[in-house]
Amino acid sequence: MVIARYTPDFRDRWNDFAARSRCPSFLFRRDYMEYHSDRFADCSLLAFNTRGRLLAMLPAEISGDTVSSHRGLSYGGWITPRRHFNGTTMLELFEAATEHLRAAGVKRLVYSPQPHIYTGVPSDEDVYALFRLGAVQTSCVLSSAINLRNPNPWNESTRQALKLAVTSGVEVHESADYPAYWEILSNRLETKHGARPVHSLDEITKLATLFHDNIRLYTATIDGETIAGAVIYFCGRTAKIQYMATTEKGRDTKALAAVIDHVLSLCRPSFDYLDMGGSTESGGAVLNSGLLLQKSGFGASGVACHTYTLSL
Repeated sequence: MVIARYTPDFRDRWNDFAARSRCPSFLFRRDYMEYHSDRFADCSLLAFNTRGRLLAMLPAEISGDTVSSHRGLSYGGWITPRRHFNGTTMLELFEAATEHLRAAGVKRLVYSPQPHIYTGVPSDEDVYALFRLGAVQTSCVLSSAINLRNPNPWNESTRQALKLAVTSGVEVHESADYPAYWEILSNRLETKHGARPVHSLDEITKLATLFHDNIRLYTATIDGETIAGAVIYFCGRTAKIQYMATTEKGRDTKALAAVIDHVLSLCRPSFDYLDMGGSTESGGAVLNSGLLLQKSGFGASGVACHTYTLSL
């Protein structure tokens, strides 16, 4: 097996392989991966067999002597084909990749497998290989997802929240007004967490233009005033709430319940899961029980997102 570091010469081959993989997410397209190339030093890898056939790809970045699953993506791990790949192949892949990284002076590999709700078929060969190689689990983020094929019922308080939104005149529509929503989102994050969105307004506007079928904004309004909304990433068989925020008026009228209800109605015909995101901090050491309870009210249940560190 031959390991090569990604260069722009592999761009078309990378995009084509990603689109036909077990996890055909637009997040793995180079146009998405490279929008924040000023923040992350790309160190993505490609693995070929001795006949030159592409076997797998790893979206990765490097900082010092550590290579990590690309931190600019929602999830990572080896991108693998749907056929002709099994646990034996994965062991050989990791062995070849670690040898390649050692030769380049890398001391650690920080690896985050793709959560099972994003893969079209069971794909835990990498977790087994990490165990065999002695990797240590270093974080576990608890996310929450709704199984759209077998959903849990909403709790009573969530049902009442939706009723209040409807009687308050909340209407939900798809929107292209990212500036108005970004102001709401930014104000909410700054006030509650002293933080700001991962994406700047310019970045999310550019990405939404490049990936119009995959990145959508849905906003809640009353009499034309935007009071809440959510940015949804459509990734293969799973939709993900990337951002969600509301104003004071939106909180009073429970507008987010109407937004989520609208998104669910859109997703049910074509998607298997709605990922509502994590409810933990500090790599999983701290659980935000209130946020978790809110998501559970919509019928969401837990998805563990693991990170492992392998010393080389």
